[in-house]
Amino acid sequence: MPLAGKITRALAKQGQAPHTAIVGCADSRAALEAIFDAMPGDLFVLRNVGNSFTHAEGSVMGSLEFCTGTLQTQLILILGHTGCAAVRGATRAFLNSSENKVSKAGKALDSLLAGLSSVARGAALELGEDATEAEIANLAVQMNVFHTMDFLLTNSAFISDKVQKGEVDIQGGIYNLESGRVTFLGRSPNQSKIVNTF
Repeated sequence: MPLAGKITRALAKQGQAPHTAIVGCADSRAALEAIFDAMPGDLFVLRNVGNSFTHAEGSVMGSLEFCTGTLQTQLILILGHTGCAAVRGATRAFLNSSENKVSKAGKALDSLLAGLSSVARGAALELGEDATEAEIANLAVQMNVFHTMDFLLTNSAFISDKVQKGEVDIQGGIYNLESGRVTFLGRSPNQSKIVNTF
């Protein structure tokens, strides 16, 4: 029996204990198990467009609480990627709203882009009015990773408590679609301030 088959059979009998939970983008070019050359059982993978949270009660946050609680996973990685279409769309929507242009996106997409608009706004303010749309979107990808980390810490008292106790660590990163490399960003600069409010 091939190794993968043996691993799958063992996991089915003994259960899972993934060492890392990853919240990544649903972009088909950023397949998380492939990026990290992971075997079945290594990673607890959650993906959505823009690797973000738009609701505190969502399935992604609940899944992370299950993973860190029941499965005792000790690391959460929020992984953005270069050329993210969701962040580019949010950047375009933000710039269009600044110019009083009307978005033609569908209702569900409107909601998603609105959830990412704060990172586009933040990137635009940081770079100044001479920045191009591409420059704003590139910075917004990184800001979105930190925003997602902060949202998780702010809206999940369960995970924030585990972080404060040193039982869970939350890190960020950016996957480069062209090079295939991951740049690790570390913890959110706001982490200690957020966890100390609980």
